[in-house]
Amino acid sequence: MPVLRLAYSMVALLALGLLGACVGGNGSKAGAGGSTSKPPVLNSMTLTVEAGPAAGSGGINHAYVTVKVCEHASTSCANIDHVLVDTGSWGLRLVGSVLAANSVALGAETDSSNRNIQECAPFGAGKTWGPVALADVTLAGEIASNLPVQIMDDTGASAPLPATCGDASMLINSVAGFDANGVLGVGVFAHDCGEACVNAATPMPVYYGCSSGSAGVCTAENVVLEAQVTNPVALFAADNNGIIVELPNLQNANGDATVQGTLIFGLGTQSNNTLPVIGLSVLGTDSNGDFTATYNGQSTVLPSWIDSGADAYLFDDPSIAVCAGATIFVGYYCPAPAPLSLFTVNTGVGANNASSTVQFALQDPTTFAAGAVALIDLGGGGGAARFVWGMPYFYGRSIYVGIEGRAAGSYTGSYFAY
Repeated sequence: MPVLRLAYSMVALLALGLLGACVGGNGSKAGAGGSTSKPPVLNSMTLTVEAGPAAGSGGINHAYVTVKVCEHASTSCANIDHVLVDTGSWGLRLVGSVLAANSVALGAETDSSNRNIQECAPFGAGKTWGPVALADVTLAGEIASNLPVQIMDDTGASAPLPATCGDASMLINSVAGFDANGVLGVGVFAHDCGEACVNAATPMPVYYGCSSGSAGVCTAENVVLEAQVTNPVALFAADNNGIIVELPNLQNANGDATVQGTLIFGLGTQSNNTLPVIGLSVLGTDSNGDFTATYNGQSTVLPSWIDSGADAYLFDDPSIAVCAGATIFVGYYCPAPAPLSLFTVNTGVGANNASSTVQFALQDPTTFAAGAVALIDLGGGGGAARFVWGMPYFYGRSIYVGIEGRAAGSYTGSYFAY
């Protein structure tokens, strides 16, 4: 039950206090608010739920796209397939060995002392470590030029992991770590750390300045917004105010081998991304990227978000039986009898404070078809007080993600909508 959401936020980082020096950096500035024109740009691409690139990984409910990555201002490019679409994180991260196998050598981003900028990015399932580099990235017909991306170092070519990043056993840098060749973070924020990494470092730093090579030395430092790993959508010339994830219902209740949908860029900018006038629930999010959920009539208000990087509904309910024995679903919920009908009340934060009741169900996953990777009604715990709307919630819906500070009609991000 991996949670691939970035685990830090501006509020959390600021609460930890200050550490260290200010530095500059290279990068490209994000565009202004979302365009209201209708540019003749191809703004949609195929999104496929299928088996991942890691042989025998057993990955389920992973939605992938193919990303064109070029060395900046160069014709040296590669199409990287099986890049996981993640509405719970922000920015593009690519496995280093995959880039090398495709003969793409992205230019390192450096600080004002000409040291390589590297990042320790804490996800719910582990951490990524590796250099920040600059790339020209194409998604459908949209281009994010000079985009800061993270190269997840799975070969040990970059400076070694500093002690303040944690233990190497927590690293998920590899293809097997994500069951993907990369992660495309297209959530509600433009930058993956924000002002907290501009004005303050923390006892658990995010960015480092590192001397080059596998024997390099790293020092925690601050990084300007333009140099931080950036949501590619925020750098598009147009269609830069959010995304829509569209996936059909499964054909088989016990799971499909593959499902094909669409990832659409922009909200209210072209004819294919208009926001519904009636029936749309728009849930504003706080500085952590959360709205709130109250689960199944309980009184506790939980932080909540919609996360295509999570393979199941994730929440804690000790009254539901957990799968055990010889099954790949150990640790997931195995309700008996099934299906088990549940609900939450979701409520937005701030100006977009809509409230909606959402019904959902859990099945016994041991009854799912062998070999199926697209599974609905799958849930699990996780040991944290939150409610995560993972991939099962995407099937049969259009999920809208509004980027912070970007307008789409009467709505201004950040928000999730359905």
